[in-house]
Amino acid sequence: KITERKYLKPKDYITFSMARFATAAITGLVSGYLLIFYTSVLGIDPLSVGTMFLISKIWDGVNDPIMGVIIDKTRNKMGKMRPYLLYGAVPFGLVIIAMFLPLGNVLSSIGKVVFMYASYLLYDFMSTLVGVPLDGLPAVASPNSEERAKIISVSRIVGSIGEQSGLVLYSFFIMFMNMKTTFLLMGIVIGVLAPVFMILGGINVKERIQPITENVRVLDGFKYMFQNKQFLVLILGLLLTFFRNLVSAMQIYMVTYIYGNGSLNIAFALPGAVASMIGMLFAPWLKKRMDAKKLFILSTLVHSAVLILVWLVGYEVHWGLTAALMFFAMLPVGIINVAPHLMVIDTLDYWEDKTGKRQEGIAFAIVSLRSKVSSAFKDYFMAFLLATFLFATPLTSAVNDHSPWQLQTTLDGLFMIFTLIPAVLNPVCIIPFLFYTLSGKRMAEINARLSYKRMLEEHGGEFEGLESGEGKTVGWLSLEDMLRTPTLFAKVGAEPGEVGGMSLEQANKLAYSKRAETK
Repeated sequence: KITERKYLKPKDYITFSMARFATAAITGLVSGYLLIFYTSVLGIDPLSVGTMFLISKIWDGVNDPIMGVIIDKTRNKMGKMRPYLLYGAVPFGLVIIAMFLPLGNVLSSIGKVVFMYASYLLYDFMSTLVGVPLDGLPAVASPNSEERAKIISVSRIVGSIGEQSGLVLYSFFIMFMNMKTTFLLMGIVIGVLAPVFMILGGINVKERIQPITENVRVLDGFKYMFQNKQFLVLILGLLLTFFRNLVSAMQIYMVTYIYGNGSLNIAFALPGAVASMIGMLFAPWLKKRMDAKKLFILSTLVHSAVLILVWLVGYEVHWGLTAALMFFAMLPVGIINVAPHLMVIDTLDYWEDKTGKRQEGIAFAIVSLRSKVSSAFKDYFMAFLLATFLFATPLTSAVNDHSPWQLQTTLDGLFMIFTLIPAVLNPVCIIPFLFYTLSGKRMAEINARLSYKRMLEEHGGEFEGLESGEGKTVGWLSLEDMLRTPTLFAKVGAEPGEVGGMSLEQANKLAYSKRAETK
C-alpha cells in the first residue's frame, strides 16, 4: 500500500531521540535552574531578571518567524533542516557552558546584568537556530504518517527523560560541593554531551520529503499563520495550554512550603516524568483509534478531572498519597505533549494538498514562538496568583529546611494553584480546537493524494490532465484522479486495485460521496 511504505530504520529513531534528549536536557537546565543561578549565585535583582525575560519574548516575536523563513529558503544537499542542527550544535553547547560561569566575584553590578542579557539572548538565538529545525525534521523524515507519529512519540519519551538531567545532576553534585560549583559542572556536562547527541541525530536522519521550489519572503513567516486557518486554530488552542504548566511550576512551592521539605521535589518530579513517558508511549497506539484532535481533547479533560480529585483529597494527607495521585494526573500529559505535534504535521499536509506549498520552517518557528509566549504567560499569571494569595518570602536558595511561615490562606492558595485553578482553566484551550476540522477521514484523503503525488514525482509521472485536489481549487489530486490512472500503480510495484491503502471500490464510493456533498 502506498501510504504504508516504510522509510525509517531503528537508527533513525535512536539517533533522533538522542538529539531530542540533548535539547530537552538544555531546556530543563535553563528553565529549572537559570533563575536561581542569576539571583543566588550572581546576585542579580529578581526584578532585573524578570525584565530581561520579558524583553527576550519580544525578541522571540521577531527571531522565530525569521528563522522559519530562512529554513524554508535553504537549499542544501543535506536538506533544509539538518545543516542548522549539525553546524549549530557545538556553538550551542559552548553558550550553555558560558551561561553558568560563576562570575559573581569578577564582574560589577552593571557587568553582571550585561553578562546576563548577552548570554541569555545568545542562548535564545541558538535555541531557535537548533530547536526549530529539530522540531521540523520529523515532518520531512518520512512521507508515512504513522512513522512520523512514531518518531515524534518515541523522541518525546526520551526527551522527557533528558529534561530531568538537570535534576539528577543537581541532586548528585550538591552533595559534594557548593551551589556555585554545582551549576558550573551541570553546565559543562550538558554543554559537552548535548552537541554530540545533536550531531548524531543530524547525521543519521535524512530528509525524504523534498522542499517545494518557491520564493519565500520574510513577511511570509507572519502571513502563514493567518493564511492556513487550521494552523491558526491550532496555535490559538496551544497558546491557552499555559494554565496546565502551572502544575509543574508550582511543584517546588508545594514540597517546600506545604510539606516543608524541598528535597521531596525529586519524589514528585521523577514519578511525574515516568507517567508522562507512559502517556507518550501509548500515544501512537491511541492515534490509530482516534484522530489527534479527539486525543488532545480527551487527554485534557482527564488531566483536569484527576487534578480536581487531588484538590478534593487535600494536602493534609501524607505527601506520598499526593505524589501517587499526581502520577495519574500526569499520565495524560504525555499524550497532550505529543498530539499537537501530530496536528502541526497534519496542517502542513493540508496546506501542501491545498496550495502545493510546504512550509515546515515557518510552521515550527511559530510553534516554537508559541511555546515561549505560553511560558511567559504562565510565569506572569503564576506571579499574579502568588501575590493574590499573599505569598511571602519567595524561595531563593536550595537549603532543604527553608520553610518560612505562611498564612493558612496562602497555603490553601498554593495548593489551589497546583491543582484546582489549572484544572478549571485548562479546558479553555479546547474551545479553539472545536473549529479544527482535520479529522481522520479528511486526513486519510489528503494523505492518499499526497502519497500518489510523491509516487508520480519519484517515478517521473506527469500531472497534465489531472484534476486539482480538495475542493477542486488549487490542490494536487482528487480521488477521481487516482481512479482514472490505476495502471501507474503496477509501475511502482504497488498492490493492484489499491489507492493510498483503500481499495478502488472504497475510493470510488468515497469520491462520489464527496462529490455529492459538494453539490
